Amino acid sequence: MGQSTSRAPSRELLAASHAFPGEYLIKAFGPATETFRVAIQAAGQQAVGARLELSERVSSKGNSICITLCLQAESVDEVILAYERLHDVHGLRMIL
Repeated sequence: MGQSTSRAPSRELLAASHAFPGEYLIKAFGPATETFRVAIQAAGQQAVGARLELSERVSSKGNSICITLCLQAESVDEVILAYERLHDVHGLRMIL
């Protein structure tokens, strides 16, 4: 059985609910700062390299942001790595 982490969905759940290679979406919420944006992008790139697309939505007050990471993941391991790296980002409030 594969290694599990409390920061990501279980390996079994990911494998059962997603086809790999394929697209996997993660939403990261935090402060609407350039530092947070850069850190989220770097975390995604550490997992999947250039196979990453980002989009963002800033809150109506402009102080919070939701960054959607679209990973072109080759494996479950890349998705788990993305979750691990994202949880290390300073200012992260929530991941969906």
